[in-house]
Amino acid sequence: MKKTSPKHFLVLLLIGIHIWQASLVRPVADDYTLLRIYTQEGFVPVVSYIWNNFGGNVTPAIIRALYLSVSLDSSNWYGFMAFSITTSLLVVMSYLVLITWLTNRGIRQITLDDLLISLLASLAFEGLFTPGLTSAYLFGAAAGVHLWPICIFLISLKLMETTSKSESKIYFVGSLCGFIFLGFLVGNSGIAESSAIFIALAALTVGLQLSTKSNNFSRFRLAIITHLIGVTIGLATILLAPGFTNRNNRLGKIDEGALSLIIGFRSALVSFSGEVLSHPAWLFGILVIPFFAYLNKIDKSKARLVLIFFALNFVMLTLGSTFGYAAWHQSSGLILLLTPASFCIPIVFIRTQTLLKRLRLINKPYALTVVTLALAVLLIRGVLVQENRSSQWDSNFVQNYCLTIESKDSPLLGAEIRYWPIGLGIEDVNRWDWMAQEYKSWLRTIGFKGSQICE
Repeated sequence: MKKTSPKHFLVLLLIGIHIWQASLVRPVADDYTLLRIYTQEGFVPVVSYIWNNFGGNVTPAIIRALYLSVSLDSSNWYGFMAFSITTSLLVVMSYLVLITWLTNRGIRQITLDDLLISLLASLAFEGLFTPGLTSAYLFGAAAGVHLWPICIFLISLKLMETTSKSESKIYFVGSLCGFIFLGFLVGNSGIAESSAIFIALAALTVGLQLSTKSNNFSRFRLAIITHLIGVTIGLATILLAPGFTNRNNRLGKIDEGALSLIIGFRSALVSFSGEVLSHPAWLFGILVIPFFAYLNKIDKSKARLVLIFFALNFVMLTLGSTFGYAAWHQSSGLILLLTPASFCIPIVFIRTQTLLKRLRLINKPYALTVVTLALAVLLIRGVLVQENRSSQWDSNFVQNYCLTIESKDSPLLGAEIRYWPIGLGIEDVNRWDWMAQEYKSWLRTIGFKGSQICE
């Protein structure tokens, strides 16, 4: 009988954490607006609201509304859970794709170590000062806009590379239609992420045009071009929507002049630089590289591409936030790329290669323990905060419902997310009037089956 290694139990534990985390998801922030419109007016008005008020990136709203359609009356939260689990799957698949691509292996060559690294990385979103797990798996409205496009793009690249090697012309032609569709999904999401992906694909297209003319590369180039067409259509849809102009007018950065833009750029640069430089995902890279020796075989040229794409995302996120505002929930896609970037830096830069060799010479169990504890504390903090918020939200929901249907003017009880010890997180209906009004309007509509508890 084959002996089961501790790695198998760790894999099951990490999968269990993802499922547990998904079970804690409750409505937050923008969810109240979506629930109110969908419950009162239906599916189409949800899309119309996004189109006219926030831009043409309606695809994330459509996908999320389909998931949440089973949870509109608050009788269950299965839709929220399913969206969170789907996000987890996308993140894990993205890491598996990146690891195999960087080490020049096929999907069928995925190992238990690859799966373990991907699961660990998928839970390494939590920052020292930012609620990364919340932005990735609990705040679905943000994840759909900022995290999903990065995941879908990375998976699409692998699919395009694999499909271009297929001998079936019919299969390849059919796949091109799929790549246009996937490109639209990517392009019709967050404008910063979409712009970064557009630039990356355009540069890759030019690079392939200048490279070898073999049939395999010709097919891959054609797949890249079709994907780029989809991204372009999706990005153009955002820019042409009336909501894009309306949102910019509300924020008013352009009308306030150059000084306002400079201040906005400085704020965004400081915000995202601070998050990146202080994020423990770098520790995760230090943890993984010395103890999984096969990662030293990462292709150097591919490692450069990952670092360039990471830098491109950082630049576009900073520029995009200059015209709006910088917030922790906007950086989940960037944080996803932090882990592969931490893998690639020691491969590209000689000085970090020297540091890596020294790390292997120190006491491995001691280093492993220190880094693991640092990451584990942050993970435990994030999940416990989510657990506390979930139970508080359920408790407050009943009281808020009773206050609302009885038309009492008492302030709503909000289930805020507060990350100790710094107190940063997500504010709720007790602090934001627009949020409270959407929440109340939704409560009046759902006809809560347990209304007798208010008697």
